[in-house]
Amino acid sequence: MEDLLLNIVKEATGTKLANLKQSAQEAHACSASWALNGRLVMLLISRCGEAYESGTQPVRAAAQAAASQTLTAFCTFLDEECQEILQQQQKHKNSGSSAEMVYTKTSAVACFNEAIPVMQYLCSRLEETKTQPKSNDLTVFLLECLLTLVNTLPHTVHSNIHFTTFLWQRFCPALLSLLGAPGDPTAQSLTTNQSKIIYSIGIQVVRLVGRERALRPVLEALFHRMIMDSIEESSQCSDTNVLLASVECVGALLGSLEALCRGEGLNQEGAEIANSRYLTLEQADYTGPLTYQSLARLPKPYRDVVANLKCQSDSDSSGIEGNIPDIEGGSESDCSGATEGPEEYGSQSEDSIMDDDSFLTSQQLQKLHKLPKSLNLGRSGLEECNTDVERHNARHFVKTLQNILLPNLLSLRSSIQVDEVLQEFASKCCQHNSAQTYEISTIMNADGVYLATYSALLLDLKLIQAGHYNVNNKEANVPITEAQFVEEIHGSGVLVYVSATWLCELYQNVLAKSLLLTAGYDPKGSQQTALVNLLTDVGGLCPSQLLSDWQKLQKVHGTPESSPEVEAGIKLSRRVLTCCWASVVSVLGTPLGEKSNFAGTSALSRLVARRARQKHRQRIRDDIITACLEGLHKAASLSNILKLQSRSCSILALLSASSCKNQGAKLPASHALSLDVLLSKGLALGSHSAACWPHVFSACVAVANLEHALFSKTGSTQLLMVAQNTQNNTVTSSTYTNSNERLNMTFNINNDEETCVDVYSFLHNSSYSSSSISSQNDASIAEIVERSGAHNAQSQGILRGVHAAKVCCVLSQKADELFHSAALRLSLPGLCSFLTELCKASHTQLFTRYEDTPRQQKKWWKKELEAQQKPPATLLLHRIGEVTLKCIRSGRPLVHTMKVWSIVGPHFMQAACHKDRTISKKAVQCIHDAVTALLNEQAELPHFHFNEALIKPFENLLCLELCDLDVQDQIVSCLCEFVEANRTEICSGWRPLFGTLRVANAKNNAAAILDVFRIFLSTDNTLVFSNAALDYILCLLSHIKNANFDDGEVLAVAKPVEKKPLTFLDKDGDFPSKLIIGPVDLCIESLKLLQNCAAILSMMYNMPKCPTFNMTHRMNIDTEPQLVDPVIQNVEIVNFNQDAVDSISYKVLATRFDLEQCENSGISLVKMDRQSNVLKIWYILLEGLSSASIMSAHKNQPYVVETLFKLLRDLIENPGVNFGLYCINHLLLPMVQNWMRQNSKIQKPGEIWQNFKHCCGLASELVVDYLHHLQGFDRKIEQFKENPAATLALKQLLLILIECITQPSENIARLGTSCIRHVILSAGKILTPAQWEILVVSLHRACTISLNPLHQLTLAFKENSDSFYGDLATVKVAARKDSTVSENERLYELAQQVFLMQCQRSCQKCAGKSCECDLNIVIDDRSYVFLLYPLDMSSILNPDLYTVRVPFRNLVVGILAHQMLIQTISSALLQNLNHITPILNILQINSCSLRGILTHVNAKHVDILLKCLEISNVRAKQFDVRPGLKFLTQKVGNLNKAANLYTQANTSEVVQIIVLIELCLDGIEKYVIKPKDLKELLAKDVKVKCSTDLDYVEQFLKKLQNKWEYLCESYINLTINIPESINQDSEDELKSSNDNLNEIMNGEQTDKPQPFKLSDFKREEDSFSSSTDSESYLEKEILPNIKTDDDTIFENKSALNKLKPSASLDEAILKKTKNEPSSTDDETNEMAAKYTKQVYDKYKIELNSIKYDTNTLLQMRKSTISSDNIVASCSDGFDVKKTSTPSPRINPFMVSNVVPPPQPIPPEIQQQRAISIFKDSEAYKTTRIETMEACLELLSSLSSEKLSPLATVLKQGAVLLIAAQDEKIKNAAENLLNRMNISYIDHDNF
Repeated sequence: MEDLLLNIVKEATGTKLANLKQSAQEAHACSASWALNGRLVMLLISRCGEAYESGTQPVRAAAQAAASQTLTAFCTFLDEECQEILQQQQKHKNSGSSAEMVYTKTSAVACFNEAIPVMQYLCSRLEETKTQPKSNDLTVFLLECLLTLVNTLPHTVHSNIHFTTFLWQRFCPALLSLLGAPGDPTAQSLTTNQSKIIYSIGIQVVRLVGRERALRPVLEALFHRMIMDSIEESSQCSDTNVLLASVECVGALLGSLEALCRGEGLNQEGAEIANSRYLTLEQADYTGPLTYQSLARLPKPYRDVVANLKCQSDSDSSGIEGNIPDIEGGSESDCSGATEGPEEYGSQSEDSIMDDDSFLTSQQLQKLHKLPKSLNLGRSGLEECNTDVERHNARHFVKTLQNILLPNLLSLRSSIQVDEVLQEFASKCCQHNSAQTYEISTIMNADGVYLATYSALLLDLKLIQAGHYNVNNKEANVPITEAQFVEEIHGSGVLVYVSATWLCELYQNVLAKSLLLTAGYDPKGSQQTALVNLLTDVGGLCPSQLLSDWQKLQKVHGTPESSPEVEAGIKLSRRVLTCCWASVVSVLGTPLGEKSNFAGTSALSRLVARRARQKHRQRIRDDIITACLEGLHKAASLSNILKLQSRSCSILALLSASSCKNQGAKLPASHALSLDVLLSKGLALGSHSAACWPHVFSACVAVANLEHALFSKTGSTQLLMVAQNTQNNTVTSSTYTNSNERLNMTFNINNDEETCVDVYSFLHNSSYSSSSISSQNDASIAEIVERSGAHNAQSQGILRGVHAAKVCCVLSQKADELFHSAALRLSLPGLCSFLTELCKASHTQLFTRYEDTPRQQKKWWKKELEAQQKPPATLLLHRIGEVTLKCIRSGRPLVHTMKVWSIVGPHFMQAACHKDRTISKKAVQCIHDAVTALLNEQAELPHFHFNEALIKPFENLLCLELCDLDVQDQIVSCLCEFVEANRTEICSGWRPLFGTLRVANAKNNAAAILDVFRIFLSTDNTLVFSNAALDYILCLLSHIKNANFDDGEVLAVAKPVEKKPLTFLDKDGDFPSKLIIGPVDLCIESLKLLQNCAAILSMMYNMPKCPTFNMTHRMNIDTEPQLVDPVIQNVEIVNFNQDAVDSISYKVLATRFDLEQCENSGISLVKMDRQSNVLKIWYILLEGLSSASIMSAHKNQPYVVETLFKLLRDLIENPGVNFGLYCINHLLLPMVQNWMRQNSKIQKPGEIWQNFKHCCGLASELVVDYLHHLQGFDRKIEQFKENPAATLALKQLLLILIECITQPSENIARLGTSCIRHVILSAGKILTPAQWEILVVSLHRACTISLNPLHQLTLAFKENSDSFYGDLATVKVAARKDSTVSENERLYELAQQVFLMQCQRSCQKCAGKSCECDLNIVIDDRSYVFLLYPLDMSSILNPDLYTVRVPFRNLVVGILAHQMLIQTISSALLQNLNHITPILNILQINSCSLRGILTHVNAKHVDILLKCLEISNVRAKQFDVRPGLKFLTQKVGNLNKAANLYTQANTSEVVQIIVLIELCLDGIEKYVIKPKDLKELLAKDVKVKCSTDLDYVEQFLKKLQNKWEYLCESYINLTINIPESINQDSEDELKSSNDNLNEIMNGEQTDKPQPFKLSDFKREEDSFSSSTDSESYLEKEILPNIKTDDDTIFENKSALNKLKPSASLDEAILKKTKNEPSSTDDETNEMAAKYTKQVYDKYKIELNSIKYDTNTLLQMRKSTISSDNIVASCSDGFDVKKTSTPSPRINPFMVSNVVPPPQPIPPEIQQQRAISIFKDSEAYKTTRIETMEACLELLSSLSSEKLSPLATVLKQGAVLLIAAQDEKIKNAAENLLNRMNISYIDHDNF
C-alpha cells in the first residue's frame, strides 16, 4: 500500500494543479483505510514544496492545501491509533486478565513517534532556507506546514518523552533562530506574514506541551523572545505609531495583570493549583529559566537566549524579597538604562557647588566641611576597660534581664509602658553599677544599656523567627555579626558609654540561649505581646513596615477579605511582572527619557513643514507620553499590590523626572496624575525601598512650587478661596493654618479687583457647584481632570485656572498627609530611611544652585543680581521640622526619638550655617522646637544622656565658629528659654548648654547668661550637678577670662612710648569707664558663682554616696604635674679667664626629688581623690582660676586673684592641707612664675606689675600660713614628720622670689627681697633644719645672682687698672631710646644710693639738704648698656654672638636688691647674739625684730649665711680696686663722685667679724676648747668638708683669725708713713686745683663745680656706619672708644688722616671751649674725636704741672687704689704684661697675644679721671679708719672673761695695730692686748 501511495505521489508531481488537489484528497481518503507513514508524508510535502516554490499563485495555494491536508490526515491517523490502543488497555483492565496487559500508557503515546521525523524534516528545511537568499516564499510554506502539524496533533502528545525532547532540542531553537537574537542588527527581519505564523505555532505548542514542567524554560525563552523582546525592539523604532503601539501593548499587559490581581479570569481550580504551588507571594517570583546540567548540550540559539534571560533575571533579583526593605540603602540595579531624571534640575555636580554664583562662598564651603556629619558626641569605645570585669558584668546583666525584667515586660499590655520600664531598668542598672565600690568599675550610661537591651531582644526575636534555637536546626542563619551588633549600638548617634567587650559578651549570651523563650514567650501564640510588637517596630520585622499599633487600628476598621482567586491572581501577576519588569520599565521609559526623537530637526524644516502634519505629530507625541505615564501609574500601583516596592524606584524615577518640572502655573493633566500617584503611593513604596523617597520628595517640592506659582501672585486669594470652597472643606486644618509661613509668601489683597472677574468665570459651569461634590474623597485628581475637559482637543491636555488650583489643593493635602503618615505610621527603619533621604534632599536643595531655567549663559552684567538670588521659596527644611515634632509628640518610644534626632540634628546644624538669614533662623528654630517638645514630653531619667545629644548641635555651631553673630544670639536666647521653662528637665543637657555659653558672646546677653548660671547652682539634683559641673566651671572661667577685653583695655596697657603728651589717652578717657557698668559684673558675678561651686564641691567631698563627676575626654589631668622652673634665664657669667670665687652647691633647690617624695607619701591627685573624681574637678576649677589670674582683663585681675587665694586658703579645712599644698605646688606657684616671666618680656612694664605684686605677696603669705598650720601649734619634735609637699612649696616659693630679685625692675626686686624677709620673719621659728637649709641656700643664690651684672662688668677689668676701656675685654657703652625721663631720674637716685656712701651723697658746698649742683644735669629718655666684646675681634666672624650686654639698670637694681638681702641676713645674724652687743649705727642696718628665729639653725646654715656676706664683701672689693671701672660707672650713673661699694664691703666685713666672734665664743664654751688646743686647731690645715658642728667651730675660729688680721693689715698699710698734717695740706691743695680745673672747664669763674656728664664722652656717629648690633640703638652716642656701628675702632692713623696737622690745634680748642660755653654736645663730641698723638704729648706736660705732693702720690700708690702713675696710665692703658694659657677651644674672651692699640683719651677726661680717683682714695681711707675704730670699740665692750678665750685668735692682728699712727687706735689696741693678758712688748718681732 505504501508503494501504491508513493506511485500516486510520483505521478501527481508530473501533473498540474488538478493532480495536486487529487493527491491531497486521496491522501485524506487513504488515511481512513490505509496507514500513512512518515516517509510518505515527507515525500508528499517535498513535492508540494517544489511545486510551491516554482509555481504561480494558484499552484501555490493548491500545494499549500495539499500539504496541509496530508499533514492533517497524518495526525488524525496517529491519534486514532493511540485511542485504539488505550481502549484495548481499558478492556483488558476490566476483564482482569493481567497476562495480556501488553499495552501501557507509554506504548499508546508512542504512536506519535511517527510525527517526529516529519517535524525534523520541516525544521531542517527551514534552517536551509535561512541560508539561501531568496527563500522567503518557501519559508512561509514550511511554517504553514508546521502550524498545521502542531494544530492537529492532540494534546495527549505531551506524554511522549521523545516528542518533548525533540521539541526542546530542535523545534523551539529552530523557531528562535528564525526570530533572531534580540537587538541583533545582522538578523534578517521577518515579514509580517511569517511572524504571524510563528506566533500561531508558538501558541499551539503551548496548547500541546504547556503543562509539561520540563518544557517550561524552553517555552519561557520562546515567548520572552516573541513578546517582550519584540515590544522592546519596537519601542526603539523611530516611527511614532509603532512606538505608540508598543507602549499601548505594555499598557494592555499591565491592565490585564491588574485584572488578574482582582481575580478575574481564574476559576476555583486554577486558583487552588496556583495557591498550592506558591505558598507565599515571594515564592511566585520568576527567577529566570532553569539551569540545565550543561549548557553545552543546548543548541546555540537557545543558549544565547538563555544567557540573555539569565543576565536579565540576575539584575532583577535585587528586589525579590519585596517585604524586607534594604535598610543599608543598597543601590537599585533594576533600571534598564532608563534615565533617572533630567540632568539640569538642581544637579549637584562638583562644579555647581564651586561656582562663584552658587549659594556658597568658598569660605562657607570650608565651614560646611568643618561641620560634623553627626552630632559629634564623641563615641566612647572605652578601649581601656578590664575585660574580665566587663564580661562578668555583662553576664550578670543578662541574668537580671532574663529573670527579673522580661517576665514583667511580657505581661505588659502597651508598648509605651514597655518602653518606660526598659528606661527605668537601664537607669537602675547604671545606678547599681555606680554604687559598686570595686577597684575597677564598669563604665556605662543608661543610653548604652537601653539601646543594648533593645538590640539584644531584637536579635533574640530575629533568631527565634529564623529558627536558630530549634534543636534540629542548628544551621540557621544568624542575622547579624558580633561586630555589626557592637557597631549598631556605638554608632547610634547618641552618647553611648558601654564597652565593646561588654556588648560582645551580651551578643554571645543571646546567641547561646534565648532570653525571650526562657522568659516564657510563645512565638506561636495567636496574640503577640506588647513587647514583641515594640521590637517588631524597632526592627522593621513586619512586612507592611508600619507600626503595629497602627495596623491594629486598621484591623478594627476592617479590611476586605480576599478570596483564593484574588490571592492566586496576585501571585500569578507577580510571577509575570517579575519576569518582564525590565522590559516594561524600558518601554515606558524610552519615550520619556529621550527628547531628541520628537524635537523638530531645524528651524528651517519647521517652517517648511506643513502645520497640519506638525499638529498631528504633536498629538501623537502627547498621546505617547500620556500612554507612558498611564502605564507607569499602573506599574506603580501594581508594584504596591504585588509587594514589589523594592523595584518601584525606577518607575517613580521616571514619573518624577517627567512630572516634577517647574512649569509655573500651567499643569499638564498627565503630570497632575503622575504627581497624584507619587504622593498617594509614595509612602507605601518608600517604606519598603528607600531609593523611592527622593522621587517622592521631588514631587512634594513640585507641588509646593505649583502652589507658590498659582497663589503667590496678586489676586490669587480669590482663586484659592474658590478652589477651596468648591471642595467643601476638603483641606485639612494642618494645611493652611500657617500657609503664609509655609509658602514663604504674602497675599496682597488690595489689588484683587483687576483679576477677579477672570477667576470667577470658571464657576459658570454648573457642574462645579459645591453640591455636586459631597466629600473630599469624590474629588480625586482623575475626576477633576475628567471634568476640566483637559483632554479635549483645544485644551491640549493642560489644566488652567480654577482646575489647576483645585488639583493643587488636593495634591498639597496629599503631600501633607504623606508627611503626617510617615511621622505617625512608619516603623523605625522605615522612618529612619525616610528622614535620611529627606535630609539629603533638603541638603541638596539648600546647598546647590537652584535655577528655574536650565543653564543659560549668564550675562556679565547680571552677576550682581545673581549674587542676591534666593534659595527656593518652598523649603523641605520646614517639612523636616514638622515631621520631627510629630515624631516626638506621637508618643513613640524613646529609642525612636534617639534615632530620629541622630539623623535630623546634624542637618539642622548644617542649615543653621546657611548664609541666608531666614534659613539659618528657621534651622535654629527647628532645633529649639524639637528640644522644647522633648523636654516637655520626655522626662530624662538618671544616667541618661540623651538631652546632651539634643543640645549638642548648638554647642557644635558655636564652638566650631560656624555661624554669624545673629545666629549666636538666637542660640543663646534659646538656651536661656530652655533654662527658664524647663530647668528641672534639662538634666544631662546642661553640659552642652554650658559648652555653648562658654564660647558665646556675652556682651549682649550678660544678664540672661548669669541667670542660667544661678539657676544651675540652685538645682538640688547632685547627679545632674556632677554630670555638668566640669562644663559649668569651664564656662564660668571662660567668661571670667574674656570679660572686659575691650578697646579701652588695650589703650590702658600700651601707653605711648615717646614722651608725647597723653592726649591720645585723654581723648578716649571716658571709654573704659563706660564699659565698667556692664561686663565687669559678669566677671565678678561669675567669681561669686565659682565660690559657690567650690562650696558645693566641698560639701559633696564628704557625701557618703557621692555621684561620679563626669570628666570626659576633654581633660587630661593625669599628666605630669607642673613645677616651678628652677633655672633662671640668662644668668651665666662669661669669665674672662679670671678665677671665680668658690660657690656652694645649689642641688638642694632641685624640685624633682621632692615631687617623688610627695608621690610616695600619697600626695598626688590620683591617690588623694575619691572614686567620684571630686578633687579632679576642684583642681580644674582652681587651675582655670589661676590661669584666669594672668589672662583676664587688667582691671579684673585683683578680683580673680582674691577669689583664688580665698579658695586656696579654704582648702586647709576641707578637703585638707595635702590637697591644698598640691594645688599650691602645681597650680599657684608655677602660675606666679609664668606671670612674672610673661611680664618681664613686655617692654614697658608700667602698671602690669601691680597685680602681680599683689599675687606674689599673697602667695608668700599663703605658703607661710600652710607651714604654720602644719608645723606651728607647739609641735612635739619627737613625733613630728616633715610634710614633703610643704617643703616643696617653700622651695618653689623661694625659687620664684630669687627670680623676682633678678628682674631689672626696682619694684619686683624689692618685692622679692621683702617676701623673703617676710618668710624668714613669719616662718623662721617653725622651719625644720632641712627647710632652713633650703632657705639659706636660696639666700646665697639670691645674693650671688643679684651681683651677677656687677661681677660680669668687673671681670672685664684688671685689678688696679685705670683704663675704662676694659683690659680683658673691650667695654663700650651704648645708648638706647627706650626709657622715660621719670624712670631715669629714679634710676640715678638709686645709683647714688648704691654707689656712694652716705657722707658722699650730700654736697659739702651746699648748705641745707637740697643740693642744687644737680640741677644742670639734663636727664633724657635714654638708657645705657655696657657692651663687652672679645679683645681680638678679627678672629671672630660674628662678634654679636659673643657680645655680653650689661644694662646699667640691671647693674643698679641688682646691687640694690643685694644690699637689701644683706641687710636681712645681717639682721638675722645679729639679732640673736648672747655674747656681744654690736654698735649698729655704723652698720646702717635697720634693726627689725628677728629675735629667736635662729633657734633651729645649725652651724652649717650659719656658715652658708656667712658665705653670703663673704661674697658680698669680695664682689664689693673687686669693684673698689678697679679705678677705671669706677670712673666709668660714675660717668654713666651721673654721679658727682667716683662710684664705690665701700659701705657694702665694710658692712659685710664687720658683720662677719661680729658673728664670728659670737660663734667662736659659743663654740669654745660648748666644746670647752682650752687655749692650748686652740693653738693646735689654728695650726691645722683647713678641712675641705665639715661634717660635725665641731668641724664648723674650727673653721669659724680660723676665719675669725684671718678676717681680723686682714683688717688690721689693711689699716696699717693705709696709714703708714703719712703724717696727718700733710694729709690736711694735700686736701687744701686739691681743692684749689679742683677749682682751677673747674675754671678751665666752664670758662667762667664759678664756685659751683660742674658735674660730669656722660656727654663729655660722646662721639659723633660716622656717616658710613651700618648697624650690625642686634639691639637697635636709636642714637649711637657712645664713649670715645665705643665702636662705630660697623665694629671698627678708629686707630690713631685714621684719625690723623682726617685732621689738618696743626700745632696750635689744642689752643684753638681750649679757646673755643672758654669763649663758647654754649657749645653743643655734638661739637664736643667732634673735638673729642680729633685728638692726636701730639696733643697727648702737650697734655702730659700740662698734667704734670698740676702739683701733687709726693706724699699724696705715695699715698695714692700705697692705698691700693692706683698702681700706676696717672701720666703713664694716660699714655698707655696696657702696661701690665698679658699672659694667656693656651686652650683647645678658642674663647673669644681669652686675652690674645695681640695687644690692642692704646685708646685715645681727651685730656679733660683724663683730668676728670685723675681728680675722681684722688677723691675716691680719700673716701676709701676714711671708711677703713671708721671700720677699724668700730671693731676695736666692739672688742672693748666685751668683758675680760669673754675676751681671754679669743686671745690666741686676736693676738697677731692687735700687735700690728700698735704701729698705727692714729693715737686713738693705738691706745685702743694696747688696751685690748692688756685685757687679753698679752704683753705686746715681749713680741717685738711683730
